[in-house]
Amino acid sequence: MKLPGLFRKERTTIQAADAQDHAERLLAESLRMLGQVCSKVADAIEAQRLSRQGYTHNTYLRRADDGADGDGKKA
Repeated sequence: MKLPGLFRKERTTIQAADAQDHAERLLAESLRMLGQVCSKVADAIEAQRLSRQGYTHNTYLRRADDGADGDGKKA
């Protein structure tokens, strides 16, 4: 005697598991990409803030609390 219902349920269970796996993978990828986008936006905001203060991109920052000589050595 054949039991086609059992095989059909098993196949749909596997398909449902595959669909859930695919959805979880997409969600994880999306969150990683969102994290990268947020990081790039934060870097752009920080660069804009520094440029308003007179620092240009790709230069070393100078300490503001140094003495008048500006070479970083305290007397």
